[in-house]
Amino acid sequence: MNAGPVTVEEIQHPQVDSRIRIFRAGEEVDTFVVSTSRFVVFIDTMSTPALMQQVIENVRPDIDGRLVLVVNTHADWDHVYGNSLFAPDGERPALIVGSALTRERLRSPAALERLRKQQAEESRFADVRLVPPDLVFTDALSLDGGDLTLKLLATPGHTPDHCSVWIPEIGTLLAGDAAEFPFPSVRDGATLAQVRSSLQHLKTLQPKVVLPCHGGTIGPDLLDQNLAYFSRLRKLVNTEVSLEHWSALTESALPPPLRYTAVLEVLGTSPERVPAFYRSFHLDAVRATAEEMENCTS
Repeated sequence: MNAGPVTVEEIQHPQVDSRIRIFRAGEEVDTFVVSTSRFVVFIDTMSTPALMQQVIENVRPDIDGRLVLVVNTHADWDHVYGNSLFAPDGERPALIVGSALTRERLRSPAALERLRKQQAEESRFADVRLVPPDLVFTDALSLDGGDLTLKLLATPGHTPDHCSVWIPEIGTLLAGDAAEFPFPSVRDGATLAQVRSSLQHLKTLQPKVVLPCHGGTIGPDLLDQNLAYFSRLRKLVNTEVSLEHWSALTESALPPPLRYTAVLEVLGTSPERVPAFYRSFHLDAVRATAEEMENCTS
C-alpha cells in the first residue's frame, strides 16, 4: 500500500520573489508560505499534519512572534488535511481563511466519509481532523499585508469552492488547482466551461509568475497552455468522436490524436515526466468535452 510522501522539500526559483517560499510533498502537492510586513500566510496545508509540520519547522524563524494566517484554496484533501495544526488546540493556532463553499464542503458528511475511508486504508491519515475555515468569503477577499496584498479570487471549475491568490505588487499568481501542468482536472461537462472561464479570468491579470499546486512550473504561459489543451480537445472530439457514445469512451478506444501520449507530446512532455494520475485526468477531460458538446447540440 502506498504510504505517500514522507518528506517535504523546499523548492527555489530565482524568478520567484524571496517573500514566497515553495514546499513540495513529492508528486502530491505544493504548499506556499508568503511573508508580508504584517503577517505570514500559509497557502494550503498539504495532505497530512505530519507533512505540514515539516513546513512549519522550515519557516519557524519567520513565524515565531508573528501573526499567522492560513488560506485554503479549496477543500480537496491534499490541500486541507493539515488544517488541524492551525486549530485553536493545534501546534500553531491561526485564522484559517477560505470560501464559504470550502467551509461547507469540510463540514459535509461526504468529507467525513472520505476521511474515514482514507484512514482505514492508510495509517498516515490517522491523526487528520477536518477543520473548516474560520473566516469565509464568496467572490473575493483582500488581505492587506502592508508591502504585499493577497487577493483571494473565486475561480470555480476544478471544484465549486476553488479560489486562487493574486499578489499584484509582484505580479505573482498562486493558482491552486485552477491551472496545472500538464493540464487541470475536469470532473464533467457541466464544469468545463467554468474551468476555461477561470483560466481566462486569471489570464486577464497578466501575471509574471504563475505557481500552481501541481506541475512545478512558474511561467505565465501555463494559463495559455491549459486553455490551448482544452481548445485542442474540443477540435479533436468534434472530428474524431461520436458524441452519442461519449460516456462509453475508454482509453484504449480513443482515436490516435486524442490518446494520452499524443497529447502530452504536443505539450512537450511524456508520461514518464508527469505523475501517473494525469492519465485518468485526460480521459475525464475528453469525456467532459464530448459531454459539453453533446449538451450544446441537444
